[in-house]
Amino acid sequence: MEFSQLVQARRSVRQYQAGVEISDAELEAIFAEVILSPSSFNMQHWQFVVVRDAARKQTLRGLSYGQAQVEQCAAAVLVCGRLDAHHDADRIYADGGEAARDKYVPMIKGVYKDQPLLQREEAIRSGALAAMSLMYAAKNRGWDSGPMIGFDASKVSSLLELPANISPVMLVVIGKALADSVPPRAYRRPLSEVVHLETMSGASLGA
Repeated sequence: MEFSQLVQARRSVRQYQAGVEISDAELEAIFAEVILSPSSFNMQHWQFVVVRDAARKQTLRGLSYGQAQVEQCAAAVLVCGRLDAHHDADRIYADGGEAARDKYVPMIKGVYKDQPLLQREEAIRSGALAAMSLMYAAKNRGWDSGPMIGFDASKVSSLLELPANISPVMLVVIGKALADSVPPRAYRRPLSEVVHLETMSGASLGA
């Protein structure tokens, strides 16, 4: 699908056809595109837990304040971020050439060392970028999706066995939208309200 069409077609879907399955092969095709997302220093902080088991989705629904789409969808994907992704700097830059290694590996280790807030911010930023890629990649292959932050992060982390260095970012549910359940696109602020030229007080685009 051409990108402009893809952007227009994507919606945040909340009602899904029950019983639809998504295969490993389909997930592989989607995530092969997702991992091309950008990340700070190419640290690729993202991690994903794909939940398809019916009983586990039902439990996950309970931890998501009863939201039905978590159980109805074909797959509920917990998008996560690694807080210690910077520890892999040597591996990430192993084939990048000596100049790149000498420049970036010490820089990365110095920037993130003893900076837990920055580590968490980067994990969330990279996870959020990957989540958007996930929704576009899914739509491009005919799947609907919806992002969610309405869940008990601590209990979901326990259910899905996240270690301490992995932080949940958001849930993305993927499936086939229930017929006639996708409403027209909701209100969008005009460009003149959100795009400012040169400074925040400068001229607005489209004004």
